[in-house]
Amino acid sequence: MNQSIKVILITALVTAVSGRPAVAQFGAPSSLSFSNMNAYLSVQKNAALVRQAQSNLNSINRRNNSSKRAQATARTQAQAAPQTTFRPGSQRLLVTQFARSLSSDPTIVSQSTKAFTEGFKAFEAEARRLGRPNNVAMAFAYLVGVCYMVHYGEEPTETALMNLQANSDAAFGSSTAFKALNSQERQKLYETFVLMATLPLAGYTVATEQNDQELLNTYRNIAGVALETALGVRPDRLRFTATGLELR
Repeated sequence: MNQSIKVILITALVTAVSGRPAVAQFGAPSSLSFSNMNAYLSVQKNAALVRQAQSNLNSINRRNNSSKRAQATARTQAQAAPQTTFRPGSQRLLVTQFARSLSSDPTIVSQSTKAFTEGFKAFEAEARRLGRPNNVAMAFAYLVGVCYMVHYGEEPTETALMNLQANSDAAFGSSTAFKALNSQERQKLYETFVLMATLPLAGYTVATEQNDQELLNTYRNIAGVALETALGVRPDRLRFTATGLELR
C-alpha cells in the first residue's frame, strides 16, 4: 500500500454512500454493536490459526529485519510461489453479515455494505497492481498498515508493507492450520482482514473530514484493538521502520 491507496479508499468510502448525511452514519459504534462485531470477527477469523501465524511471524520478522538478503529472498518467494492465495468465489462471503453486526438499522446496513464493497474494490485494484491478488497475506499486511496509520497517524512505506506481506505469507504458509483451509475458508479470512481495516479507515476519514476529535479518538482506539488482535501484541510495542515492522 502507498499514498495512492489511501486516497482511493477515502474517495471510495466517502462517495459510496449517497450524500453527505449518509457519511455521517459512520459515527462511533455503540458498545453493543462493537461487541457484536468483535464476536462476529472472532468466529470468522479462526483465532487459534492466527495465533499460530503470529508466533511464526514474530520469528520471521526478527530474522528478516536483521538481514537484507533474507528479506529479499522472502520477497522473491512471496512473488514467485505465494503460499496464501485462494480461488475466490463468485461473490463476497462476509460483507453483508459484517454490516449487520454493526447496526440493525436497514439504511445504515445498506450504506455500510456499499461502502465496504467499494473499499474492497479499491484494495483489490491496488493488490493487483502489486502482483498480490487473492492473497491472505496481502490482506493481513493491509490490515496492519491501515490500522497503524489510523492509530498513530503515520503511514508505513510501501517497502515496509510489502516486506511484511512477504513475511506474513511465509508465516501463514508454515501454519499447519492454515494449510488445511480450503479456498472458501481462506476467502473468509481474507475478507475478515480487509473488513477489519476498512471500518477504522472509514471512521478515520469521516472524523478527519468533520474535524471531530472525539470520533477520531474512538476510531484510533478501534484500530489499536484491531492491531493487537492481528499481531498479538500491544500497539505501543509496534514500530514501522522504512523497511519493515519491528517489536519494541
